[in-house]
Amino acid sequence: MRRVVWVAVGAIGGIYAYRRGSALLAGARERGMVLSAQQAATSAMATVASARELATRVQAARLEHQAPAPTSGHAAARVMAQQEGR
Repeated sequence: MRRVVWVAVGAIGGIYAYRRGSALLAGARERGMVLSAQQAATSAMATVASARELATRVQAARLEHQAPAPTSGHAAARVMAQQEGR
């Protein structure tokens, strides 16, 4: 299940980066400018950084809402300890 979530996050990030890059390129063509390789790389790095931040926030939120797994046998051990104390 985790892999599916991360594949989905990666796909969304890739689509976002592609659309953002296409929009920037189209805007540059309309103004008669050509983006340099450095500007394109900077834009891609910023997109990756924002996708990474989004993934970190999603993971943190998921961990906050995740209930701790009950310890197996914890209740039984407590009852046995009470029985021994009597």
